[in-house]
Amino acid sequence: MTGPAPGPAGEGQAHDPLGGILLVVGGMVSFQVGGSFAKLLFPVFGPLGTVGLRLWIAAIVLGILTRPWRAAPDRATLKMILWYGAAIGVMNMSFYLSLARLPLGVTVAVEFLGPLTLSLSGARRAREWLLFPMILGGLYLLLQPGAALAGRPLDLLGVAYGLMAAAGWAAYIVAGGRVSRRIDAARATALGQAVGAVLVTPMMMATLPAAASHPHAALLACFVAVLSSALPYTLEMLAMKRLHPRQFGILTSLDPAVAAIIGLVLLGEHLAPAQWAGILCIVLSSIGGVMIQRPGLAPAPALPEM
Repeated sequence: MTGPAPGPAGEGQAHDPLGGILLVVGGMVSFQVGGSFAKLLFPVFGPLGTVGLRLWIAAIVLGILTRPWRAAPDRATLKMILWYGAAIGVMNMSFYLSLARLPLGVTVAVEFLGPLTLSLSGARRAREWLLFPMILGGLYLLLQPGAALAGRPLDLLGVAYGLMAAAGWAAYIVAGGRVSRRIDAARATALGQAVGAVLVTPMMMATLPAAASHPHAALLACFVAVLSSALPYTLEMLAMKRLHPRQFGILTSLDPAVAAIIGLVLLGEHLAPAQWAGILCIVLSSIGGVMIQRPGLAPAPALPEM
């Protein structure tokens, strides 16, 4: 997924709420459509080959847009960028491996537990603790043992990959926040994306002959990279200038629901009523976490580097 490194609270200026809402929704739809098209590439490139191609294409596009090489980071910042890029690489690989086994909406909802848990990790007040039963209930509804996902039995390995992606997303937020305090978010994103692309390179080498023999699929991979990185990243940056951080956080909490709808429309992934209820619980938990957030804490970005 994509998104700028988290910035400090209060950066957003709520002077164009309607425009900001449209930009956020556009970014979420763009990202989830990109994820749907990426899933269509799995039979040709496999999940790891697809994520490798997407990361490299996105790194090149973001590099051209932001030109991060204009100023070399110092050693301490470079070390943080390496950790940030490693989180991006692991998160992307885990997400695509989970997506190969689970519907898009379920994969995004499971992964969303990462930033949601991180935002509530310092919970001290009763109303913050009350959100945890809703989170656990949502997870149970999504992954109950007897549930069928899109007509298939529950894939436990897919769930494990999703939880790994959730941990990667939490690490991305922590590392991204530290990097963004040293350099601007645009440079941080471009450099982190490049590091993530290098990390997955060994696992995508076998994909290169397939890309050469399937030029149309390779072109679709370029399209996926733009939809999943450059476009939503740009829309998010524009939205942050128009919305208060709390408004932004509430809107981006809808991401799992958007993913489930896009998966249904583009991939024909029909979820059981229990899974829809589980996604609703995750969304409401995230909105609740934003609403009761203590001053000084910025909402987590909705779209990681994927």
